[in-house]
Amino acid sequence: MSWSRPIFNQGIAGANRAVVNLWTRGGTIAADNVQTLQWARREMNAGNVVSLGLCKLLSAASLATNRWEYSVELFFPPSRTPGSDIAAPTDSTFDYDGTNGTVKALNLREWFNTSVLVDGVDITNPPVTIGPVGSIFNGTIWPTASLSAIANLYVTYDLNGKAFPYFDRPNPTRCTPQEPPD
Repeated sequence: MSWSRPIFNQGIAGANRAVVNLWTRGGTIAADNVQTLQWARREMNAGNVVSLGLCKLLSAASLATNRWEYSVELFFPPSRTPGSDIAAPTDSTFDYDGTNGTVKALNLREWFNTSVLVDGVDITNPPVTIGPVGSIFNGTIWPTASLSAIANLYVTYDLNGKAFPYFDRPNPTRCTPQEPPD
């Protein structure tokens, strides 16, 4: 069976024959390239996130007041079925800096934090302290090692073309005890 695109010798209601022939040619091109068009639409709507993974926050190093750089690694949840645990796979998905699976990441929620503003809120009245995500206040300080948090880690590229891993989680907060008024 053969098929050929019709060639119109006259127009139809409101369109001359050249326009109608262009319509049929365009429809044929679209039908012939539907996979390419679908791929282009997915890429156009994909945004700039190039990778995503579930990660455990390991430690944090201070960048500025109320801002930290986190060391993270891929997290594989344990099996919920007894006796069926398998060893976590070796995965270099997030090995951007040659650290064998640990990555330095930023918390976007901290991007604009200052000594006075945290998440857009004044932390001086009432006085509040914050710690790195996953830190548990020990009565004196917010520890930066052995963090207890798991987060979705997203990766995009910065303006220099380097990987930019980030996550978005609120920081733990603690109201600072105040002296009672006289």
